[in-house]
Amino acid sequence: MTVAEIIRRAIALSEPDGEITFEELNGLFGPGRPPEDVEDVFIALRDAGIRLVEQRS
Repeated sequence: MTVAEIIRRAIALSEPDGEITFEELNGLFGPGRPPEDVEDVFIALRDAGIRLVEQRS
């Protein structure tokens, strides 16, 4: 899965409350994902106003 696909899916998972859990996000990353890709996803989610949370509120 490309970084863009991970970002799209993460945004979809965050709806409607604007939150995604670390567990949900980790499920989108395949094994061996380079740290740069992970950082790009974190930045994109932050820029989109999506919060990373331990568990949903």
